[in-house]
Amino acid sequence: MRVAMFASEMDPYVKTGGLADVIGSLPKELLPYVDNVDVFIPYYRNIKRSNIPLEQTDINFSQKIGSKHYKGKVYRMEDSGISVYLIDNYHLFRKRSDVYVRHGKDYPDNLERFVFFCKGALRVVEQLSVNQNYNIFHCHDWQTALIPLYTKLSDFFQAEKRPLTVYTIHNLAYQGKFPRSKFPLLQIPRKYLEPKYLESWGKINLMKAGLLFADELTTVSPTYAQEIQTKELGVGLHEILASRQKNLTGILNGVDYSIWNPKYSSHLSANYSSDDLSGKRICKKFLQKYYHLPVKPDALLTGIVSRLAWQKGMDLVLSVLPDLLSTGKIQFVLLGTGDSKLEEDFLALERQYPKQVGIKIGFGEALAHQIEAGIDVFLMPSRYEPCGLNDKYSLKYGSVPVVYCTGGLADSVIDYQTHPNDGTGFVFCQFNPDSFKKAVLNALKIFQVKSEWVKLIQRGMQQDFSWSKSAEQYLQVYKRKSN
Repeated sequence: MRVAMFASEMDPYVKTGGLADVIGSLPKELLPYVDNVDVFIPYYRNIKRSNIPLEQTDINFSQKIGSKHYKGKVYRMEDSGISVYLIDNYHLFRKRSDVYVRHGKDYPDNLERFVFFCKGALRVVEQLSVNQNYNIFHCHDWQTALIPLYTKLSDFFQAEKRPLTVYTIHNLAYQGKFPRSKFPLLQIPRKYLEPKYLESWGKINLMKAGLLFADELTTVSPTYAQEIQTKELGVGLHEILASRQKNLTGILNGVDYSIWNPKYSSHLSANYSSDDLSGKRICKKFLQKYYHLPVKPDALLTGIVSRLAWQKGMDLVLSVLPDLLSTGKIQFVLLGTGDSKLEEDFLALERQYPKQVGIKIGFGEALAHQIEAGIDVFLMPSRYEPCGLNDKYSLKYGSVPVVYCTGGLADSVIDYQTHPNDGTGFVFCQFNPDSFKKAVLNALKIFQVKSEWVKLIQRGMQQDFSWSKSAEQYLQVYKRKSN
């Protein structure tokens, strides 16, 4: 089994979100079970190479897109047994300071950029096939959604040798929509500019190419796989997804415990484990001091590390915090950036409650770890959450999650109120302030019973969301024969 994985990001080289974490971890977890895994990503200006040497290959190509010809070069690096191929064009990728957007707006030629990447990556695969033939193409998100269609239309990939194509949806809300006038840039027959194919509400929708033409579909949690088949969360694509439900599998993203582990993390003021929680108390004291809050061991220290956005339920947090803080028993800290109005609202809350609230606008890896370790409760009331990672980080760090029952959150957190012997957090299933506030107050109530709280923490820390489980499920998808 030889796997070619196509994506627009890969941690630690280039990252804007959770997609990069998946591509940074999944290939390495697959490697013991397959012959090889090669990853194909664009060569951006801000690629971080660490200490891994990068070599230019002898593969060069020219790709026409519209009236322009773009020259491509290919670089390669080896990372833990994974070959990473970087598709290079200076004008489309290395000239840009950012990955997808500039000053908050998408690059106007994003369609050209990722058509070039998809076409170029397949050109590289053709040349590599002199020495090896891939039998799995695994594509991720809208930036690579054209590859399953290009593969089916290609003369190079004959039917009997055509690889199984797998397309993974990381967030259905980002579909790759472009003006109809740009359709010729795709270089496919005109018939595909119809609603039953790529046309969608007067635009080209690249994600539809992946959903319609990939042999197998996956998404990043079992619950999200069900949710996106509904009108409410299907973002206009629910009918396609429902029609392909036999080929749609939800696989929960894993966690890299070599990075997210309080026993070993170098970011913490003290390390700890489920067997010895004394270090967590030190981390809480450090965090309270960092945010200039009174050091109160008996205060329920709640926290958030998040993009500040409507999707993440930040408006819900703002609506209930004044009531929660009025108990005098709760503190709150935040690390995040995003919507400017939400940023200002949280800063205003800090000014109103300086002894209970600490806000840091921005992001820092070390502080994210310190918050996960120092808080008692992690707040994650997302309206929808395809997978979610911070809930799983929180469980490992002994910080009890309070989550809305959606997507990957519903698949990873067991509600203590309904399952007191197995619970790992607090889950609310009506998206309104009263339900959210009640869940936090229930957490406060159990927090005050120290023996029960310790058992709750330890159960969470002993959960296993490692990538090995997810990799086994992807292998099962790879082994399927498409209908």
